[in-house]
Amino acid sequence: MMKTLKSILFLAIFTIASVSSFSQTREELEKRRKEIQQEIQELQKAQSEISKDKKAGLSQLKLIERKLKSRYAVIDNLNDEMRVIDNTIFNDNREIYRLQRELDTLKKQYARTIEYAYKNRSSYDMMNFIFSATSFNDAVRRVSYLKTYRQYRDEQVGNINRTQKELSVKINTLTQDKKEKGKVLVEQNKQKEILESEKKEKNQFVVKLKSREKEIEKEMAAKRKVERGLQTSIAAIVRREIEAARKKAEEDAKKAAASVATSKPVESKSVVSTSSTTPAATRKVNVLENTPEVTRVSVGFENNRGNLPWPVDRATVTAGFGRQKIEGTSIIEDNIGLTIQTVSGSNVKAVFDGTVTTVYDVAGSQTVTIKHGKYFTTYYNLSSVNVSKGTAVKMGQAIGKAAQNDDGDGEIIFVVNVESKFVNPEDWLKNR
Repeated sequence: MMKTLKSILFLAIFTIASVSSFSQTREELEKRRKEIQQEIQELQKAQSEISKDKKAGLSQLKLIERKLKSRYAVIDNLNDEMRVIDNTIFNDNREIYRLQRELDTLKKQYARTIEYAYKNRSSYDMMNFIFSATSFNDAVRRVSYLKTYRQYRDEQVGNINRTQKELSVKINTLTQDKKEKGKVLVEQNKQKEILESEKKEKNQFVVKLKSREKEIEKEMAAKRKVERGLQTSIAAIVRREIEAARKKAEEDAKKAAASVATSKPVESKSVVSTSSTTPAATRKVNVLENTPEVTRVSVGFENNRGNLPWPVDRATVTAGFGRQKIEGTSIIEDNIGLTIQTVSGSNVKAVFDGTVTTVYDVAGSQTVTIKHGKYFTTYYNLSSVNVSKGTAVKMGQAIGKAAQNDDGDGEIIFVVNVESKFVNPEDWLKNR
């Protein structure tokens, strides 16, 4: 008995833990799986386009790696879906067990009422029961009891029928859930087979890259030269903006001091009170956040971390941020931003409200840098630009068109700075 109670308690705790640790519904998981599979299709399409009549390159390897990452995400999603189904099946079985116990109890109770009715089935027994009452009120109560007893028997029949229907529905639900689990298992095995195939594809591609390592290293050296030029330009822009903001702050401070010197004490107190209510009062002082309006833009940018729109609609990352060694080779990448493949000539859009600080040329490609308070975003490799220095832009506003890379594919480099520090743009953009 104690062992049974322990088992029931364990199952109850397991169920509560399952529900609390996994709150996503089947519908949400299926929706997310479809989104990931759509991403894989887009990556496959991009890979096919980039590999036509071209030698093995790093951009193709990046697409294969991202496709593998997405495939792992699909399998993880299916594992989560399986856990939800298993939890549902567990609850279905528990409910079926409860309903069966309830149905057994109802049938036993009804059997006892039938047995009693059979033993007292004659009208003489009923009349004898009523007329043996000690008083008129007692006889009335006995008649009421017999009516209630008949109603109780009718209710028992209704309860039995209702419970049987509920049990039948729950058994059908369990059967359906088991079928769904079977489908998910089939899909899971299918995805694992595809994953193994894609792993082989990657390994074969790495071998091809290895054979072109010296040639690729030359390509990387040319790319690094361009990126150094871009990095130098962005750093100079940020320094210039900081210096301009510092000079403006000094001038404002001098004007404020002169105003205080010539104004009355009451007016001076009023100025202090007003400034303390600005957004900057609750933030660490930053020279680039030199007005309440600019500070609001800066706060808005950082509050949208992980939720900013991508700078192009069709975006496939072919080179990630930071330093990374290419598997199977001695080649090392060190990127200041994201290299994004897109449709040549497609709109390149501002990812947040801001002001264009500079429109300039780097290695023959047009570039735009936008200031968002203490944050800066840069869009490199534009074929045309439709903004100019000082232009106020809104989130999603087109600032130019994407140009082609040396292979003839549409491509931009997107860079994010916090002042002079380069950060990973993918940390700021929406998951796709």
